[in-house]
Amino acid sequence: MRTVLALLLSAAVATLVVSQEDPTESLSGVYDLTPADFDKVVNGGKHALVEFYAPWCGHCKHLTPEYKKLGEAVAKDPKLKNSVVIAKVNADDHREIGEKFGVRGFPTIKFFGRGKPTTSPEDYQGGRTSEAFLGFLHEKVAADKGFARIGSLDTLARDFLAAADKTGAAAALKTAAEKLEEAQRAAGMLYSKFAEKAAAKGGEFFKTETARLERLLESGKVGANKAAEISQKLSVLTAFSPDDDEEEEATKEKLSAAEE
Repeated sequence: MRTVLALLLSAAVATLVVSQEDPTESLSGVYDLTPADFDKVVNGGKHALVEFYAPWCGHCKHLTPEYKKLGEAVAKDPKLKNSVVIAKVNADDHREIGEKFGVRGFPTIKFFGRGKPTTSPEDYQGGRTSEAFLGFLHEKVAADKGFARIGSLDTLARDFLAAADKTGAAAALKTAAEKLEEAQRAAGMLYSKFAEKAAAKGGEFFKTETARLERLLESGKVGANKAAEISQKLSVLTAFSPDDDEEEEATKEKLSAAEE
C-alpha cells in the first residue's frame, strides 16, 4: 500500500513539475527582450506576440510549457517564422516596459501588428494554449496578406485581367507605378513586372509564380531578407487573383454568421 501511495505521489509531483516551468528560461524560437533590444525586435516589420511575465507568477509558470510549444511550432513553420516574432519580457525586472504598455497583471499578452504603431498593441484575449496562439497568428497573417498592395494599382490590375490588349494594360500599370512616391515605388514596379510577364506568358503565370514563390518560402532555405522580398511579391500577386478576394470575403461572412 505504501509503495502504491509513493508511486502516486511521485506521479503527481512529476505532473506538477512538467506543467509548471520557470518563465525566465530560454525557449526555442522565443526572444527574451529587455529595454536594450525591445524596440529593435518589435519594430512593426513583423507581427509580434509578446508575453509580459513575472518569475514568481503561478499563471506564468503554467503558461511556460505552452509558450515553449508555440516558439517551437513557429520556428518550424517557414511562413510564420518569416512573418511573426514570438517574445517574452520579464516585466517584474523591467517594469518600465510593462508600464509603457499598460501591463497591470501577469501574464499579459499583447499583439503588435505588422506595419502598425508599436505604441498601441492589441490585447490578446484568446486561449492560453499553443493551439490557440497558432490559430490566432495564422488568422492575423492571412488577413495581412495584401500588405504590399496599392489601391490605385489594384484597379489597374483588375483592368489588366479583363483587358483584351494585355500589352497595353501592362504598359498602363508601368506608367502608373513610375509615378508613385518613392516609398511605394518598389511594390508598384512589381505590379508592372508581373503584368508584363503575364502578357508574355499567359494568364496562368500568376498561379504558377505564386506556387513557385510559396514553395520557396516554405522550404525554409531562404534568409530573412529574401523571405521578406518573397512575402512582398506574394502580397502583390494577390491583386491579380480575384478568386482569393472572393474566397476571403466568403470566409468572413461564414465567421460572422457563426458568431451571431
